[in-house]
Amino acid sequence: MGTPRLTIGGLALLSCLFVSVSASAPAVAQSAQRVPVEQVSTEQKARFVENLVTRSVSAQTIEGSGDEEAKRKLAEARSLVDLAKANLAKGRAEDANEKLDQALRLVNAEARRLSQSEVKGARQKDEYDRRQHAVRTFLTAYDRVARDKELSSGATAQMAKIRELIKGAEDLARDGRMDDANDTLENAYRMARGDIREMRDGETLTRSLDFTSPEEEYRYEHDRNDSHIMLLQFAINEKSPPASRLTRIEQLRQEAMVAREKAEAQARAGEPVVAIEVILRSTDTLLKAIRMSGVWVPG
Repeated sequence: MGTPRLTIGGLALLSCLFVSVSASAPAVAQSAQRVPVEQVSTEQKARFVENLVTRSVSAQTIEGSGDEEAKRKLAEARSLVDLAKANLAKGRAEDANEKLDQALRLVNAEARRLSQSEVKGARQKDEYDRRQHAVRTFLTAYDRVARDKELSSGATAQMAKIRELIKGAEDLARDGRMDDANDTLENAYRMARGDIREMRDGETLTRSLDFTSPEEEYRYEHDRNDSHIMLLQFAINEKSPPASRLTRIEQLRQEAMVAREKAEAQARAGEPVVAIEVILRSTDTLLKAIRMSGVWVPG
């Protein structure tokens, strides 16, 4: 049989077993006579800890992590084991035991930190996938709305910028820079959403449009409303929210559709400025419903 391999969970358990005496309540430790450290048991402990810091799964995990701080702490733990063995050779079991406990604590702390880092990485990856899906979905809607309008040149330039941001986010994710990738996707989403009030930098679609009349701005906002309706349907189909939430989502959708109909009536009556305000309220209501459905939408 080969040398037993220890998982990170096993490391934590065995570490607790070895250091539990020193971690007991101070009052108890002071009132009770201290149990002497024996040479034989400490030699057994040294063999275990040496295996732990050299050949265990935990040691291999640290070595392969690419985390320089964790690798430095592992090297320090190995040095402590060497010192403990030297102390044992001189019959100094107390000093050896102390060094072994220090080595255990070092490796246990780094293994636990790396485990937490893995959980964070998985959470960031999940967030990245959700954001990328939302961006691509809205880009499709944005493309559909813009294709048939007299905005083709501005829309084409804007969509090229969005696709460039998506590509940049993919490159960042490949390099492991998930926070930066998610920030880049947020910018892409805001552009894809067509929110003219949040476009500030460069040759944006808003500036390329340069609305010549309230009627033109109303038509644009009406198209944005179309895309939100489509995204809401996508969100419901994709996320399958529970029945209790679907009831509220449908209430919001109906509220948005009533506002949309009012806006259309006001536009037909020659009141485009009022129609813009009402269609924006409809779009904001749809946005609430989309968020409630489970699709990520930036705040």
